[in-house]
Parts: sequence; structure tokens; C-alpha cells
Amino acid sequence: MVSQYFVGHITLLQNLRLQKRLAASVLKCGKGRVWLDPNEGNEIAMANSRFSIRKLVGDGLIIKKAVAPHSRYRIRMMNASKRLGRHSGIGKRKGSQNARQPSKLLWMRRQRVLRRMLKKLRDSKKMDSHMYQNFYMRCKGNQFKNKRVLLEAIHGQKNMWVKQKAEAEQIEALKAKAKAIREKRKSRLAARAL
Repeated sequence: MVSQYFVGHITLLQNLRLQKRLAASVLKCGKGRVWLDPNEGNEIAMANSRFSIRKLVGDGLIIKKAVAPHSRYRIRMMNASKRLGRHSGIGKRKGSQNARQPSKLLWMRRQRVLRRMLKKLRDSKKMDSHMYQNFYMRCKGNQFKNKRVLLEAIHGQKNMWVKQKAEAEQIEALKAKAKAIREKRKSRLAARAL
């Protein structure tokens, strides 16, 4: 039964060879992309001119098939597995480490991140221009490897300044107290002398 249908199908296609060629010409594509309705074989066989083929195209008995694109399924699967860290071992690497991940690019990224943070702190009045300049140059000197280290250094500097200020105030208070005691003693001695 199957072989009989197959033979009939081949015969039908052989009979419609002219129609397929004309349809390819009308549709401006290759013969492989022309689809002829297998149920309307007799009607298509009657068409023997480009005009009649155009009419059948309009009726939907002859259709121009879409171009089959290259499937991206395998590429997507490969990219998904690469995101998980597969297929990137030493045997898969061609360029040097600096070619694959340039040290200059890493430096630029780091500097931009640190400078952006310094600018944000300066604009929000959390540091003055002198402190900004000091930390800017220290960033350029490769002193901070990330934002966390920079923030810790800034907080450390601020705490140190607060501590120094408190110590200075304490020293001033002690000096003032000592001066007051000296003045008092001097006045007492002067009173005794009289």
C-alpha cells in the first residue's frame, strides 16, 4: 500500500514538473521552495502558463516555502554550558591570559569604579576636596584593590582625624587648666607678698 502511494506520488510530481518550474519563475525562488498542494494535483496540472500559475498562487494552491534557517539550538546549549564553566579548560584556550582578559582593561574598570565612588562621596559632602585629592592619587598609585578596601581606608582616615581632634582638644583643655592654676598661684603669691 505504501509503495503504491509512493509510486503515485512520484508520478504526480513528474507530471507537475512544468508547473513547478513555472511557479519557481513566478515566485522568484528555487524549485525546492515551491510547495504544490497534493490534494489539488489535477487542477495544478491544468495550469500550463505563468498567468494560470499566478492565479493558483493567489488561491493558495501553490506556496513559496520559507527559507529554513540554521538552527541556533546547539549554539544556545553550548553557551548555556559555557556559562556554567564547561568547555573552557586549558585545552580550549588559544590566546595568552592577557589576550583573553587584558590587565589594562581590569585596571581601567577598577579605576573607574573607585573614582566614581570618590566623586559620589565628594558630591554628597562626606569628604572635602583635599581628602578627595589625597585618595584619588592613592587610587592611582594602586593602593586599593576594590571599593570595600577604599571605604575602610576612608573610614579609618576619618576616625583618625576625629581621634586627633579629640586629643588636641583634650591637650588644649589641660593647657588651659594648667594656665589657670599658674595664674591662681601667681595671684596668691602676689597677695601674700603684700
